[in-house]
Amino acid sequence: MKYAVAVDIGATQTRVALGNEEGEILEIEVFPTRSFSNPDKYLEHIARLAKTFTQKHNVDIVGIGVGSPGPIDMEKGEVIKSVNLPFQRLEIVRVLKNLTGKKIAFTNDAVTAAVGEKFFGAGRGHRNLVYVTISTGIGGGVYVDDTLLLGKQGNAHEIGHIVVDSNEEITCGCGKKGHWEAYCSGTGIPKYAKLLSKRHPDLWSQSVLRDKETLTAKDIFDAYRSSDSFARLVIQGVKRYNAYGFAAITNAYDPEIITIGGSVALNNSDILLANIEKEVENYTVNTVPKIILTPLGDKIGIMGALALGLGKEPKVPLR
Repeated sequence: MKYAVAVDIGATQTRVALGNEEGEILEIEVFPTRSFSNPDKYLEHIARLAKTFTQKHNVDIVGIGVGSPGPIDMEKGEVIKSVNLPFQRLEIVRVLKNLTGKKIAFTNDAVTAAVGEKFFGAGRGHRNLVYVTISTGIGGGVYVDDTLLLGKQGNAHEIGHIVVDSNEEITCGCGKKGHWEAYCSGTGIPKYAKLLSKRHPDLWSQSVLRDKETLTAKDIFDAYRSSDSFARLVIQGVKRYNAYGFAAITNAYDPEIITIGGSVALNNSDILLANIEKEVENYTVNTVPKIILTPLGDKIGIMGALALGLGKEPKVPLR
């Protein structure tokens, strides 16, 4: 039996796990990413957990797989200028390899999740698939003809920065305007709501949301479920922008299946996935693929990192 350590770095939480080639997770620990402000101390903590897991279960590991928010530089093995992490630079491969003595496979978190879908989830048996995460931000991973797309630095998959609004009314966290992530992510939906509150002051004045000191995406979805008219206007727009994004993916990559994950999608799939294929069809030339929620749920990132650590994806080799 082959074993690997999997590391799923998120903007909010980091997960470190020990798993095997059958996809069984033997142990997992979750800690707040922002509990460390020093990147070296952060990676030292991950290395300690990896050693603790292997010693406790008395196993040797093939390697360590790591998925992290980007942008990244795969050749250098590091995160560069991340928008969503507390570290501007994170030298993942060099530091973890020195600390553990193990080989490391590293790529973008959404690409890592796509690898998890391919080897352990709904992507098994499909040669063409796209995974989309709708969470703090929006990202994706793409397989075309069984080949994982990466690009010159590993950032070929920044689908959250597809322009969905040519009026460029909202600035994305990356500093550019009109991006999908700026309107439909966990951080973007409240920004979009604020924009609409100025356009529709009457609806806003009657909304339960107007009294929220800090508006969140969860507040808006909760209000939607309570038939709040303003919230329904916001979510209607979010669903339209999502349709633009999924249509762009369909036209660009022609996938057999699109799977969706991330906290915003996982917690609100009844709303965001309702009639999604029909809405996407309004904007596509290619046949609309099957669009589903990932069966791996919030474990998809760790399952992808496990697949990388086991050396399953040749485009992201252990080194």
